Amino acid sequence: MIPAFIDDSAPPGEIAVFRKLESSNFGWTVIHSLDLAPYNHHRRTELDFVILIPEVGILCVEVKSHSEIGFDGSRWYPDSITKSPFRQAQDARFALRRRLVERMGGISHVPVIHCCIFPRADFVVSANMSILPFEVMDRHRFKACATGDELCDELKRMAMRIIDADPTVASMKTPLSEKQVEDFVKFCFPIRTRQPEKVAEIRYREEELEKLLRDQQRPVLRLTEYNLRVLVEGGAGTGKSLIGLEIARRKAAQGLRVGYLCFNRLIGNWAAREVEAGHNPLLVGGSVLSMLMSLTGIEAPEHPDETFWSDLPLEIQDRLTDPTCGLDAQFDYLVIDEAQDILARPDLLDCIRLLLEGGLEGGSYLMLGDFRNQVLTEASFLEANLTGVRDHSARWVLAENCRNYKAIGQIAMKLSKADRSTYSGYLRQGGGLHAWNLSLYQDAADQVRQIIALLESSLASGFREEDITVLSFGGEHQSVLPLLRDTSRYPIVSAWAAGAKGIRSSTVSAYKGLENKVVIITDVIPSDSGFDRSRFYTGITRARERLHLLCHASGAAQLAEWVTSAGKEYE
Repeated sequence: MIPAFIDDSAPPGEIAVFRKLESSNFGWTVIHSLDLAPYNHHRRTELDFVILIPEVGILCVEVKSHSEIGFDGSRWYPDSITKSPFRQAQDARFALRRRLVERMGGISHVPVIHCCIFPRADFVVSANMSILPFEVMDRHRFKACATGDELCDELKRMAMRIIDADPTVASMKTPLSEKQVEDFVKFCFPIRTRQPEKVAEIRYREEELEKLLRDQQRPVLRLTEYNLRVLVEGGAGTGKSLIGLEIARRKAAQGLRVGYLCFNRLIGNWAAREVEAGHNPLLVGGSVLSMLMSLTGIEAPEHPDETFWSDLPLEIQDRLTDPTCGLDAQFDYLVIDEAQDILARPDLLDCIRLLLEGGLEGGSYLMLGDFRNQVLTEASFLEANLTGVRDHSARWVLAENCRNYKAIGQIAMKLSKADRSTYSGYLRQGGGLHAWNLSLYQDAADQVRQIIALLESSLASGFREEDITVLSFGGEHQSVLPLLRDTSRYPIVSAWAAGAKGIRSSTVSAYKGLENKVVIITDVIPSDSGFDRSRFYTGITRARERLHLLCHASGAAQLAEWVTSAGKEYE
């Protein structure tokens, strides 16, 4: 859908058509509100929708929102319809056709046809009208299309019948290619009537995402109101962290002492900033180790070694079992995010048990985790502890991905070989022609050049520097990140640097649980041995708006094999 949203001030009929098209899974490209006046002698010439049907052609659609539409043989009614809708659509169609022949010879052979949709009015084609019944979809036929896919099916049938009935139009021999579609969109872009500012469009999509998350929160909110212990299971992008934070705020507002704990340090920093912004002394949040060390008064040495970290859980437990420390450290309610990483570590889990009166069997908490797609050496501990939590908790499963566009989520599932039942669907359809792309690089210098080009195109598209994150697939010391920092004219800052201005950088593993609008994943070198495909799932699902994958050319065949072997369930 171009643009990606429709303004509430648009005519209700156009909104109804937009919503149905938006919800379909046909992979078409739809441009809303195309003004062709500059190409039609500056006459008022507007197309409500231009629909690119790759295997059929270009369908120009005129929509009328009136609840009653008629033609008495000489004039249209109501009086506000001053010109035949079919004539409007036809004029615009011919204007577009002429422009394509002049400027885009590569698709000048593509059929350009028109039809009308009256989503709120019944309409019968009378004998004295020079149109055919299949050139119009009225309220009855529109309403009969219960889903977006059914609407697209009907529009495709209409388009094919219109082509067959017009001797001046020839059917297409080969479908439109992705490149042809892209060129057509670029050609049309300067003449869209309602062309919101790029930043405003991004902001609008973010607001829509928040509305979807609130809808998903409601069952979990009710569960936490009536159950002491709740376990929420869901894949990446199902909104677990935001739901958990909202529950934590609500419990603290009720007068309970609440802790929000997570495993990942970056998420912990985010959670700490979020709870601090609320200025509620009853609510604290952060990564589990930093929180436990703070609660027990343990400070890490300047250069901690492996012995310090391995002995740390036992030292924390010793202090929490001291009544003078333990009572002050306890919480009335815990929100435990990234529970899969905590349940898999028995020493860490034993520390958390001590933060709740009654432990995990009798305390009050909300636990959230992704238990299907985690590759853990402590998997046996995870299963045993997860079974115990399930036995004592009310459960809810989040299966709808509300972070990623469908195209991004599906490539994550293909490349990672994740559990195919992770997502039941995607709340965010569409995303434009390039929700994600894959590029091959030859060496580090080539990769840096491509990354800089992606940064420039993202910034030119309306994204800010802080909206972009570059993630290395492997460890940072072996990554392209140091060279990128030295080469780029844009500031590349660590994702750990809260408040710093610039493009974020991290590794896929360290960025787990976080998200950004644009994610560029670098240093991917696929192979058939020892390659951790699960990082595709973790890294790709960080992207809310755009995803760019940079893979070494030597791994192209391996990537193709993985995508092919994924089967058709993610097509």
